[in-house]
Amino acid sequence: MVTPTDSAPVLKLSNGKYISAKKSLIAKVKGYQNPKGYHQVHYTQVKPYGHAGYNLYRGYEGIKTWKVMHRMGTWYGKNYYNQATYNAVKNFQRRHGLKATGNVNLKTWQKMGFSKKSWYGIDSYVAPLKAKAWQGRKAHVEAMILTKLNKYMGKPWLAGCSSSPAYGVDCSGLVMQGLYAGGISPIPTSSIGHAHPGNEWNSRNLWADKHLKRVAYSQRRRGDLVFYYQPGAHTIWHVAIYLGHNRVIESWPPCVSCSNFQQST
Repeated sequence: MVTPTDSAPVLKLSNGKYISAKKSLIAKVKGYQNPKGYHQVHYTQVKPYGHAGYNLYRGYEGIKTWKVMHRMGTWYGKNYYNQATYNAVKNFQRRHGLKATGNVNLKTWQKMGFSKKSWYGIDSYVAPLKAKAWQGRKAHVEAMILTKLNKYMGKPWLAGCSSSPAYGVDCSGLVMQGLYAGGISPIPTSSIGHAHPGNEWNSRNLWADKHLKRVAYSQRRRGDLVFYYQPGAHTIWHVAIYLGHNRVIESWPPCVSCSNFQQST
């Protein structure tokens, strides 16, 4: 920021101090940006798309469902709000004088011993922006990749999860948090909506997103998204982040890891 003092401009540094500056040496920084028609790069922290603090019903996945199932004793290996969880929640509500709906709202969540802060915080978590406006494509790609390598590596695969690295994450949930770290928000696909019914296959929604550029396999570059499809039907069922040298980082049972990438034939 340039602040004039009498006739001499000064430049404010990040530490709050000022140094004298010549106007002729101060150039406007042009931020790195994707071509028009594609998702644009955010220069400030991406805000999640959707409503944080949603209630849980049958068919929901995600971290909050995972926590509820463990608390209710209905966990069986997949965080899917099933009939058994619904019944257990309903009985819990009856025992604690709550309206017995079988669904989890904030009041039921807190009665289970969870905090109001976590109710909203789990939903709204977005990976911190790790690239600056004036940095180029490489810096944004590395922000996406290094966030995943440093924070999510080894975390368990959990269905419909795209939240803090304190928990687990699934394949498209990992990719979305990586995009956030690089300054991209792939709206309408969102980490908040990832646990909702109908978003079980957000890898397919990302594949169908016309605001993400498609490139040929032979032109793959570090940071590209790699989509996997079911042989025969060609239905997308998985997505990973390409690291280069035929390796990807992905969330695949049992956990987030790096693996060799093989082209489908």
